[in-house]
Amino acid sequence: MKIFKAPLLVLFSMLLILTACLSISEKKKVFDNEQMDTNEGPFEPTEQYVTTYKDDIIYVKVLDWKGRNVIELPSVIDRPIIKAWILGDTPNTDYPIDLVRQHPWGLYVIVPEDRMKASHTVVALQIEGNASELIKPRLIDANPSQAIFLMGDAAKLEGGLDYSPGPDLIQGWISLDQAATWRVQVPTAGDYEVVMTYACGTAAEGSVFEIASGKNIITHKLAETNGYAGDSQNFEEKHLKQNLQLSAGVNTLSLRAIKKEGTDEMMRLYTLKLISPATKEAMMAARERAERQRADTDWFVAAKYGVMFHWTPGTYPRHGSKKSFPEAVKDFDVIAFADMVEQTGAGYVIFTAPHGIQWFPGPIQSIEKVIPGRTCQRDLIGDMIDALDKRGIKFIMYYHQGVGDYEWVKASGFNLKDKTQFFENEKAILTEIGLRYGNKLAGFWFDDRYPMQPFEELYQATKTGNPNRIVAFNSWILPKSTEFQDYFAGEFGDRLFLPDSDYFSPDGPAAGLQPHGMIYLDDVWAHGRPDTEIAPPIFETTKLIDYVQQCIAREMVITMNMSCYQDGTVSPATMKQMKNLRQVIRGR
Repeated sequence: MKIFKAPLLVLFSMLLILTACLSISEKKKVFDNEQMDTNEGPFEPTEQYVTTYKDDIIYVKVLDWKGRNVIELPSVIDRPIIKAWILGDTPNTDYPIDLVRQHPWGLYVIVPEDRMKASHTVVALQIEGNASELIKPRLIDANPSQAIFLMGDAAKLEGGLDYSPGPDLIQGWISLDQAATWRVQVPTAGDYEVVMTYACGTAAEGSVFEIASGKNIITHKLAETNGYAGDSQNFEEKHLKQNLQLSAGVNTLSLRAIKKEGTDEMMRLYTLKLISPATKEAMMAARERAERQRADTDWFVAAKYGVMFHWTPGTYPRHGSKKSFPEAVKDFDVIAFADMVEQTGAGYVIFTAPHGIQWFPGPIQSIEKVIPGRTCQRDLIGDMIDALDKRGIKFIMYYHQGVGDYEWVKASGFNLKDKTQFFENEKAILTEIGLRYGNKLAGFWFDDRYPMQPFEELYQATKTGNPNRIVAFNSWILPKSTEFQDYFAGEFGDRLFLPDSDYFSPDGPAAGLQPHGMIYLDDVWAHGRPDTEIAPPIFETTKLIDYVQQCIAREMVITMNMSCYQDGTVSPATMKQMKNLRQVIRGR
C-alpha cells in the first residue's frame, strides 16, 4: 500500500510555517495539496484535525492537540481498523493496540506524548473496505423485512446540528436552515410507515418538519412528548399519519423544519424508523409472541425494593492499593456481604457480573473461548447466590456486553459489519450462565442495548435453566428497545422519578412491562477513586422513605444502588439510611 515518503515530512514542516494562521478550510486545502492523489474526507474537518483518504487508508492531520495526546474521530463500529501508524513510521500490525481505540461513542487516536508535534503529526489508519464508505451520509443497506433505523451516526448534518454519540441523539434543532440527510438502499419500491422517536417540549409543540425522498414529501407537526425525564428528555415514538414512498435502489432522505414554534430547540431526535408492510406484520406477530412468553413478576412486586452494587475491576478499596480482579474475587467475603444486604431489608440484589471491561467473577468457559484469562477460578456469583438464598434474598445479574472494552469488541466481532459472531458469542455466554445457576438466578438486567439486536434470540438464551427469569434491557430515558423483556430497566440515576401510569399503558413508552426504577444513593453508581470515602447520601432519609412508599403504592419496584469498596463493604451513612427505610417498610 502506498504511503508518504520521508521527504514529504520536510515539506510538512515548511508548510506549517505558511499555514499557522489559516482557517480550517484553508488548512484542509493545504493538506489536500500535500496528499496530491488523495480524496477529501471521509470525516468533516474540525479545529483539531483534517482528513483525506485513498482506497482503504485514512490520513489524519492533527492541527491542534488541545493539550491532550488524544484525537476523537467519529465512531466506526462496522469495520475494524486493521493497521495504524504515524506517518514516517513503518506500518505495524501491533500499532492498533497503541494508537487506536474503537468505541460506539468515538474512534480515538492516541499517540505517545513525545509524538505530540502540533504541526506535523499525521496518523494513517487502514480500515477494512474502502474509506469512501464512511463519508456521510453513509449508505444504509436496508433489509426490508426488518425496521430500518435512521440514526445520527449515519446522517450528514447541516446548519450546526450536533450528533451526540453517547446517547445517540441529534441535538440543537433551532432553525429552518438545518437538515439531516440519510442514504438508504432498498431492493424493491414500496410505501413505508414512518416513526419518529423524539423529545419535544411545550414551547415547540406545533413546529412542522418535512421528510423528503425525491419528489415524495410528507410532513409531521411536533406534539409535546411525555415521560419522566423533563421537557427536552421525554422521548416518545410518534407514528406519522402519512407513509413515505421509497424507490428501488438508493434513496436520499432529508429531514428539516419548515415551521418553527417558540424560540428554543424544537426537538431532539433519536431515530427515524421506516417500516414496510411485511415488517409491520412481522412486528405484530413478534409482539404477540413476546407477550405470551413474559415471566410472572409477582415475586418482584412483592419484594417492593432491592439493592444494587457496581462491583467491577475498577472498584477501589477504601484505602491502599487495589487488588487484581481475580485476587479481589478470591478474597470477597460473601457471608459478611449477605448479612449486610439482609440488614437493608432488600428483597433482591442486582450485582454486576461483567461490567464495561469483560471480566467475569466465575469460571465461564464461553468467555474464555473469546479471550483466555478473563474469568476467575472462584465462582463468586455462585457463592453469593447461595449465601443470599439462605436469607430469602433473590439474585439478579447485571450484564454488560463489553462494548467499551477494546480488546473484547475486537476479539468477539463487535466491530464487524456483520455482527453475527458477536451475538453468537453473547448467546453462548448467557446460555452457559443460565445452565450454571439454574433457578437460583432470578433475572437479568442488561445495560447499553442499542436497537439493532437479535432481541428475541437473546431473550430465549436468558431463559435457559429457568424460564421464569425476569429480564430487562436498559434503554435509558428512551422508549423500550424491544418487546422481548419482562420489566422496565428504569435507569433514573439521581432523581426520584415517579412515571405516571400512562408511561406503562398500552400506548406508553414502556407498554406492557412491569414498572421498575433504579436510583443511586451515594457515589455515582460505582466507587472508582483511590483513597477516598464513598460519597455521603444524596437524598434526605425522609424523602427517600416517602419516595419508596409511593413506588410501592403504585406497584413500581425500586432498586437502590449502594456504592461499595473493593472488599464489598458499604458506607456506614448509607447503611444507616437503609436500616431506617427497612424499619418503616418492613416493620422490623
